[in-house]
This record gives sequence, structure tokens and C-alpha cells, in this order.
Amino acid sequence: MTKIIKTIKNWFNPVYSMVYTDAQGATQMYTITKPKHGNEFGNLKQGREVVGFRAFCYNRDGIRSFRYDRIVSLTRA
Repeated sequence: MTKIIKTIKNWFNPVYSMVYTDAQGATQMYTITKPKHGNEFGNLKQGREVVGFRAFCYNRDGIRSFRYDRIVSLTRA
């Protein structure tokens, strides 16, 4: 029964597994909500309008920012 509930929950709130390399070069796996274009951000110092996105991170239990150029892989869990 719990497997069915989990499957239905993932239809409405998809969860993604992401392998990410941070600024210091450490690579970790994070579980996040679905990335959305409305949550993208830019970097004025680099003169770019879009460099990443914000999503809820289940590992850190909060909203985190992730840069597109540091994502190694992103798959639906």
C-alpha cells in the first residue's frame, strides 16, 4: 500500500536525483524537486541573465540554488 501512495505522490510532486559539483570541487548527490524556469536566476558579474535555478533540496531541508554549469547529471527518481 505504501508503494502505491509513494507512486501517486511522485506523479504530483516529481522528485529528481542530481549529481552536483560545488565551487570547491566536491561532488555530491542531492534529491530535489522538479526544476522550473520560473525559479531561474542570473549573475550580473558575469553579465548573464540565466546561470541556474532554485529548488527544494530534501538533503538540506530547504531551498537551494544550483548552477547549470556544475550539474553532472539530473534524473527523475
